[in-house]
Amino acid sequence: MRRTGYTRASTLGPIAEVVTATGGSIERVFRRAELPIRLLESPDTLLPLRDHFRLLAASSRELRDEVFAARLGRQTSIAGLGVYGKWVTQAPTLLEAIQRAGTSLPHMLQSATRLLVRRHGKEVHWSYELADTATDGRPQNEMLAIWYMIAVVRHFAGAGWLPSRIMIGGLTARAQRSIDEQMGAATVICDAPGTIIFDRRLLVAVNPHLDRTEGLDADELARIFDIPAPDDLPGHVAALIDLELLGARPTLSGIVRRAGVSKRTLQRRLGEIGLSYSDLLRNALQRQAIRLLCQSERPITDIAGMLGYRDPAHFSRAFESWSGIAPSRWRELVKSAG
Repeated sequence: MRRTGYTRASTLGPIAEVVTATGGSIERVFRRAELPIRLLESPDTLLPLRDHFRLLAASSRELRDEVFAARLGRQTSIAGLGVYGKWVTQAPTLLEAIQRAGTSLPHMLQSATRLLVRRHGKEVHWSYELADTATDGRPQNEMLAIWYMIAVVRHFAGAGWLPSRIMIGGLTARAQRSIDEQMGAATVICDAPGTIIFDRRLLVAVNPHLDRTEGLDADELARIFDIPAPDDLPGHVAALIDLELLGARPTLSGIVRRAGVSKRTLQRRLGEIGLSYSDLLRNALQRQAIRLLCQSERPITDIAGMLGYRDPAHFSRAFESWSGIAPSRWRELVKSAG
């Protein structure tokens, strides 16, 4: 199976608003990137990094804007990253926040990615490095990542803060000038990974919002640690099934195409650990059905359609075979227990 990282849909920030406000069609962007538009309603959904890259590249082409992701990044906030953002911005100092960001990133928000801090004399170089080999849209992703890093520092240094320099590889001269205008900082183009550079004295900046932050509870943390490890084949397939479910009922052919592996190889490797694609699809349908039934305002007929059942009766029979009770009865029991 192709080695790839994953990221949460929340890292896309307000992409729909930015594309639409600039005169583009977000529906066309998602269609060209071959991703379900309902991803916008599911910020915790995982998607392969290469699909994330492709979506940013499609947005850039839609708007004919080489630095689209930089413009998008200016409108992002660390709070938009959910539990990860909350965890990072609860740190007492910027140094601790940067350490939390780097340690937690591959487990909570984005895998195949590293955030590294290096000290060079009186300066700090904070870098974003990728292990994923995907190239289409990679510079756009790097621009967006840099703005999230800036947002972390701004939480401690103030809303108007900018790094003294930034480093981004692979930009044209025109794109460099555009970023220079946006950043008000000297942009250094080189082969190094995306980096922001600032005065090391800032590392000891105290969190000015510390008395107004709320702690994380166990349920929040448990929900977020679900990014599959590189060798977790069932985890990879389950993440792809969840993503495909946002558009239509997943098919084995669609999953293997997105995974970059042959159908026979995937079936063989799952069989070696006593699983099948059908097992993982059933587990995903069960998990999503329960999640949607917890949203009591959704009619069961709508839930059936969202999970790819053409007939709500088929969904009810399937749910009863999993749980022993009808979905309507299960919802009643959950309500009474609450």
